[in-house]
Amino acid sequence: MENKKNILDRFKALPVNRYLDLIVLVFLLVFPLFCSNYWVYVMSGIIAYMIFALSLDLLWGYTGLMSMGHSVLFGAGGYMVGISCAYISKAGWVDFDRLPWFLLPLSSEIGAFLMALVLPALISLMIGFFMFSGKIKGVFFSLITLALSGVAELFVINQSKYTHGNSGISVISRTVISNSKEARLDDFTFYYVVLAFLILAYIICLMIVNSRIGKVLQAVRENEERLTFFGYKPSAFKLLIYTISGMIAGLAGVLYVRTQGNINSSAVGITLATLVLVWVAIGGRGNLTGAMVGTLVLQIAETKLNSVFSGISADFTQYWKMVLGFLILLIVFTIPKGIVGTIIDVQQKHKDRRQKEKILLREETAYHEESGKHIA
Repeated sequence: MENKKNILDRFKALPVNRYLDLIVLVFLLVFPLFCSNYWVYVMSGIIAYMIFALSLDLLWGYTGLMSMGHSVLFGAGGYMVGISCAYISKAGWVDFDRLPWFLLPLSSEIGAFLMALVLPALISLMIGFFMFSGKIKGVFFSLITLALSGVAELFVINQSKYTHGNSGISVISRTVISNSKEARLDDFTFYYVVLAFLILAYIICLMIVNSRIGKVLQAVRENEERLTFFGYKPSAFKLLIYTISGMIAGLAGVLYVRTQGNINSSAVGITLATLVLVWVAIGGRGNLTGAMVGTLVLQIAETKLNSVFSGISADFTQYWKMVLGFLILLIVFTIPKGIVGTIIDVQQKHKDRRQKEKILLREETAYHEESGKHIA
């Protein structure tokens, strides 16, 4: 009985965003049971984007490093799968017999999947090493990563021999590793495979932020200079989390490409890099939940608005972006800490008020007891 009470007390003590995590999980678990195949397909892509947003929240929300070129890592993962699929299946546009030595792992399906995780991690490691060793941070870090995103998009377009330029690469969809059409899963099954990867990514992120490393990362965000006085080396921790973030972003890229069945230069471009920042900001950064909620809300709103405006008239199709932009501005100005960040603030204020009331009640009780002793 005592154990049950302790478990219940610990459950009640959880922050409100953990309850939101459970709500999101239940929603995603039952979603395919009540929706059409089209929405299951759409939601599979959104879940892949949620993993991408989690990777940015580790970097921006917990470490204070606002990467404006995170799409480079997402696209790098996706393009590894795309190039591998095109090479193995001998796509019509492929005019090379052998891959370059550094892309040789792409000649096998498992090698391509591993490269999709390793390459984004290596890119993060190299970029991070030069920037963090050079003590580049703040707005300069953001601007450099933004420039890298633009350069990466041009690089992908120019390397059309391997990337098929603006036309992009078609891949076998609804598989994770295999490039065989026989291995394709149905929309329903593939949805739960992608969801399983989201849960895995979330657990990994949660373990990191709740560990000693996570506490150091938050200290880096709050006051990097003071942290050095305690003997820590902030650059090493930033490099570590940037590398892990890159690997998770690469995984998101793989899953998104396998959902959509194609990848093009926009996957590494500035547009996607900006969008993921908006998703995390709207949801609320620095708690993981906000990254998922922000992505989920905005992506569903985008799909719904696009459908509604397209249904009115072909001339109205473009105006859904204006409506979505207005909604984003409204959220930013009314709740600057984001949806989940604001909910956490409300809970904290309520908890502080209750704590204050308990202290006052305790002091008042002690005062009356003391007064009673003096009278006696």
